[in-house]
Amino acid sequence: MLKRGTAFILFLCGYCLTAAGQSVPIRYIMPGQQVKLSATSVNAPRYQWYRDGMALPGAFQQDYVTATPGKYTVEAYGGGGCISDLSDPVIIAEITGRGPDADMQINKTADNGAFKLNSTFNYYLTIANNGPADATGIVVTDKLPPQVSLELLSVPTLGTATYQPGDHTVVWKINSLQASMAASLSIKVKVIATGQITNTATVAAVEQDNALQNNQSTHQLLVLPLHIPNAITPNGDGINDVFEISGLEQYPENELIILNRWGNHVFEQKGYTQNWSGKGLNEGTYFYLLRVKDGIGRWQEFKGYITLLKP
Repeated sequence: MLKRGTAFILFLCGYCLTAAGQSVPIRYIMPGQQVKLSATSVNAPRYQWYRDGMALPGAFQQDYVTATPGKYTVEAYGGGGCISDLSDPVIIAEITGRGPDADMQINKTADNGAFKLNSTFNYYLTIANNGPADATGIVVTDKLPPQVSLELLSVPTLGTATYQPGDHTVVWKINSLQASMAASLSIKVKVIATGQITNTATVAAVEQDNALQNNQSTHQLLVLPLHIPNAITPNGDGINDVFEISGLEQYPENELIILNRWGNHVFEQKGYTQNWSGKGLNEGTYFYLLRVKDGIGRWQEFKGYITLLKP
């Protein structure tokens, strides 16, 4: 038998509304979209649903389906005329234009390491919806800097990404992204010019976003104007006789280490004077580690191989 004060629960799509004094839950629907409300109580043979405090004619079942915005409550009737307390309310609100806020965030990173002319690396884009609402119509725009060319546009974890060669821009679109969810995309590029490379990507969605400070992310990379050969031929003809690194004179604080295939150091020099010719060594492949202090005081490391060819 139901008595006043009996615990009474209203369910909306899995959300349980029980605690008095809490803010009223809101469920947003599109125009014409239906939502089902469900009530549970102990041995209740009949229910009465209310919208905005008014009893709904014929709404006597445990479930009630509606497409009409309003504040809904329900009570249950038991034997002997007993009536439960009125349930906590839930609000059904219709989206007419912009819906509830969705805080979109973007983060742009790249491969670690130092890069030189004609080397390749990957940019990484990660977007997240910090909520509270789901986001729709998401567009990510990444205008690539002129110092790089696109090598490969990967398949994103959500949505589709395309490259617009006319304005050198990657456009990534996602139909929807639930609150607290994320998605990612990688872009492989080739360095075609040296200097400071600045790349900014932005994200936007249909929903209102009141935290615009995280809707764009910028990555900066300084590519030094160095040309590092991958072979030398010390035959005395004056061409490629030594391991000459073009542009190194601009960075006097540097260090060069050359190792053989077993990892043994065969040459080391701080303030490299462009003088390594592989003298006394067998021809073959050697590995170099070049450390350079750039114009803003950071050490950059370049790694690679050099082939020693002897006549």
